[in-house]
Amino acid sequence: MEDEAYLSEYRWKILAMVYVCQLSFALVFQSIPPLLRLIVFEFGMTYAQAGLFMSLFALPGILVAIPGGMFSDRYGVKRVAIASLLLMVVGSFVVGVGGSFTLTLMGRVVSGIGAVILSIILPQLLSSWFRRRDLGLAIGIFNTGMPLGTVVSFNILGLAGLSLGWRAPILVTTIVTVIALLLFLFLFREADHGVGGGELSSGFSSIGISIWLVGLAWMCFNAAFISFLTFAQDFFVTGGYGVAFASFLTSLVMLISLPLSPLIGYLMGKFGREEAFIGIGGAALASLLFLMPSNVDPVLLLALMGVFNAFVPPPIFSLPSKLVRRQNFGLAFGIISTCLNIGVLVGPYIVGYAKDVTGRYTIGFYLMSLFGILQVFSILLLFFMRTKRAQL
Repeated sequence: MEDEAYLSEYRWKILAMVYVCQLSFALVFQSIPPLLRLIVFEFGMTYAQAGLFMSLFALPGILVAIPGGMFSDRYGVKRVAIASLLLMVVGSFVVGVGGSFTLTLMGRVVSGIGAVILSIILPQLLSSWFRRRDLGLAIGIFNTGMPLGTVVSFNILGLAGLSLGWRAPILVTTIVTVIALLLFLFLFREADHGVGGGELSSGFSSIGISIWLVGLAWMCFNAAFISFLTFAQDFFVTGGYGVAFASFLTSLVMLISLPLSPLIGYLMGKFGREEAFIGIGGAALASLLFLMPSNVDPVLLLALMGVFNAFVPPPIFSLPSKLVRRQNFGLAFGIISTCLNIGVLVGPYIVGYAKDVTGRYTIGFYLMSLFGILQVFSILLLFFMRTKRAQL
């Protein structure tokens, strides 16, 4: 039955459906940074509050990601995914129409609950439909959804916000999420061997520490990178660039990583070495963020960030299939998502607070660089653990 599921061409329809859902997640999540200056102006926010407004999207994920993953392991992903997409629709709609800062914050939290659970379901589905030799390519394609959504947000939604107001682009993301929900309802199908729907094998007792180290690396990566995406446009504007060009510069990182992610996924599926990709990506990210406040050409730094940014997500989402049993995929991705959301919650707030205190972004970029260094240390620890285990 597993061979039939693997050979079925339907897995490519599953990948297409998952991709649209990932794109809706990216648009809802990344719609805020290019509109942040407009939102700050309307509500009179501090930069720490602005960072919190971005990172509150991740707060629910710290609480619901692991239970959501365990629930999908036990009962299957269909009902969980539909509920998460509905929450994203409702939450983003509330953000778009809310007349007060409190209401928009509530909408951001609601959409965050749905988005974080969706982020668990999507790679879990791919891990079920694709075998390891093709999983890297599928994950690589899947991970282009975030760069594409970011590029669209910074270059289209940002410009739309300038001419139509910041609420109109938010409502566009609501429409995209409705489309993703409809596609899921029409195209979703369980793989023949199932994604959940049975008893958990042994939960936390057998999950091991390795998956937590993957989550720690992912947390540090997102603490650095999401902080950069949150404040980069404002950093470039305060440096003398126009708003439109500052948006383009910020999106350049994602634009360059967009075609590279499938290539990294293919190479990783062929040769493995997931820890090497993550470590190289983290070291490069730390170095480039450290140099960003200097006199080095920002276009060069951003282009290099785009290249090395593509090194991290595909191996992060491929490692669970090598580290845990299929019955615990949901729990594994729940752990990774929890760690991601801690990074997204903490990173932008700390960086925004540093900007409030110092009046400059320099210390903030140094903090982002530190997150990249911690990413390298955590993945090196995983590498040594796996190497030692293989030698026993």
